[in-house]
Amino acid sequence: MESCVTRVLLLIALVGSTWADDEQNLEMHFEGVEMVDGSEQYFRYNYTVEKKSETAFSMSGFISQLILLDNGYGIQMKLSRANLDSPEPLEYEELIGIEKPVCEYLGSIYRMYFYDQLKDISNFPHYETCPLEPNDYWFKDYSFDGEEYKAFMRDGHFKMEAYLTKEEKVVAGVVSKMRVEPA
Repeated sequence: MESCVTRVLLLIALVGSTWADDEQNLEMHFEGVEMVDGSEQYFRYNYTVEKKSETAFSMSGFISQLILLDNGYGIQMKLSRANLDSPEPLEYEELIGIEKPVCEYLGSIYRMYFYDQLKDISNFPHYETCPLEPNDYWFKDYSFDGEEYKAFMRDGHFKMEAYLTKEEKVVAGVVSKMRVEPA
């Protein structure tokens, strides 16, 4: 799931932040994924990430969904950026934010950006399946290569957040970080 979130947010961000020079040569460095406190009440994750290059990785794993997910829950995604020379702690500017009820998310974002890529390498649900009963999901060799997006990028620290919300409160989620800098 983290990789799916990373992919959609990166795609949205890259389209929305096309400030890079055509000749700029950039390197991408994935800095990790962190679970939000409380996530273990909703999901359990076990995954491995294999780095293929500075811009590419492959991910396999299992996700146990522990509760029924319906439109009483929402999916919230954010992409933010801070300048490379920003002092710690980084102050991020939000580039894009999306929030949808779970079933609407499945029928739109998930359907458009993920389902076709995941259907042959996972047992993730069909986009018309909602509500989602508790289940164990697996995915194998989900690949991402940022090289194809480098022409659209600019340097900076990027933070990609994906949250499960209930009554407008974050109850679970993941935060991924990536640094893009001149080669």
